Amino acid sequence: MNKMMSMHEAEALVYRSFLKAEPYIPQADDAVTRDIALTRRLLDAIGSPDEGMPTVLVTGSKGKGSTSRLISSLLSHHGYRVGLFTSPHLVSFTERIRVEGRAIPEIDFVRLMTQIRPFILEISDQLPKSKYLGPIGINLAIAMLYFKEQKTDIVVIECGRGGRFDDTNVLANSWAVITPIMTEHKAQLGPTLKHIAWHKLGIVKAMTQQVIIGRQKGLNLGEMKAWEDKQVHAFNIAFSAQNIRMTAEGTRFDVHTKLKPYPHLRLPLLGDFQADNAAVAIQTVEAITGGKLDDYRVKACFRSVQWPGRCEIVCRQPTIILDGAIHRESAEYLKRIVHALHPASVMTLIAVSEDKDYPGVIAVCASFSTALIVTAPEHSHKQFPKTALAVAKRYHATSQEILPLQRALSYAKAEAPELILIVGTQTAVGEAKLLLGHSLRNIGR
Repeated sequence: MNKMMSMHEAEALVYRSFLKAEPYIPQADDAVTRDIALTRRLLDAIGSPDEGMPTVLVTGSKGKGSTSRLISSLLSHHGYRVGLFTSPHLVSFTERIRVEGRAIPEIDFVRLMTQIRPFILEISDQLPKSKYLGPIGINLAIAMLYFKEQKTDIVVIECGRGGRFDDTNVLANSWAVITPIMTEHKAQLGPTLKHIAWHKLGIVKAMTQQVIIGRQKGLNLGEMKAWEDKQVHAFNIAFSAQNIRMTAEGTRFDVHTKLKPYPHLRLPLLGDFQADNAAVAIQTVEAITGGKLDDYRVKACFRSVQWPGRCEIVCRQPTIILDGAIHRESAEYLKRIVHALHPASVMTLIAVSEDKDYPGVIAVCASFSTALIVTAPEHSHKQFPKTALAVAKRYHATSQEILPLQRALSYAKAEAPELILIVGTQTAVGEAKLLLGHSLRNIGR
């Protein structure tokens, strides 16, 4: 009988095979370095828990996590029991696996990992040194076992990098959702947008009944279909978010599909891209249910949905917004959001680790902030830059360093600016959520 593992041991086992192979993995396309057949082998060895489970796969370069969350919540509000699989997590690894918005309890994660450990070791220990059983694949096996135990009606799965060679793509997905595709991970996915799109379109397979494609920029959708020769599939592209406007309450917008208009919608998340994500979610759930959605349920879902740390309004007196911006480009988007809100004063707390683009984030945030505070979470495995304050002082001479984040947040509240913006790593955002009394284990259905 297997000795029960600890949560720490269970998490370590998720990454064991990859870390062992990492020094020997060549710098090459995912088609060369990844072997997702190993994930299929693991799933089959533990009884194929995914077999017969209706599945939605979501990929793209931007918004795939938020879109996955919106699809799962909308399905739940229409009577489905939904499993949701996403990454990364903010505080606890278990946040990656949810049923009806509730994270898998640690005791269940450990129990299931203990159960499948012999199969993980048997597969991974036989591999050549440059091959590995992917962390996403191992976590997916836990998720599918848990979803089966929980008797979910349908599962929504966020792909990792790419799509075609991502471990999640071993699932028989009836629905494929593709959010905006942009240049990313060029070493692994290819040098051009078309190469990257080819990877993303790999989640459209023989059993896929419907493909829902979000608003694209710089990419011809007709061309995308031609590359894959998927004329047998129903491509859904005739839907849109319109009349998008941002307020201190969130993002307001209308959605139009072929079936009907959905006017006067509101999300407690900021950004025009969130309205686009919502449009994709509505179109996807229409495709799944085969008809028009209930207006009241759609509005109730979006009004209350939580997706921690993604341009999220977490408090309104004063307004506090959390976002995981870690490079200049994502901070530029925050700049557009802040300008749309027109706050009289903005105090920005920046907790970006030294391995990320903290100078870029500071530079952009300084352009719209009346005050800058450099900080860091109390608990993190990452290192935070010792030079961040000096960088901040180049833009605002009154910039301060206040450690840890708890003290910085207390100071900001006492100063009472109209808007407090907390920007940084996932760990920092997660810690801020906890400091504000928000649960990450149960984010609601």
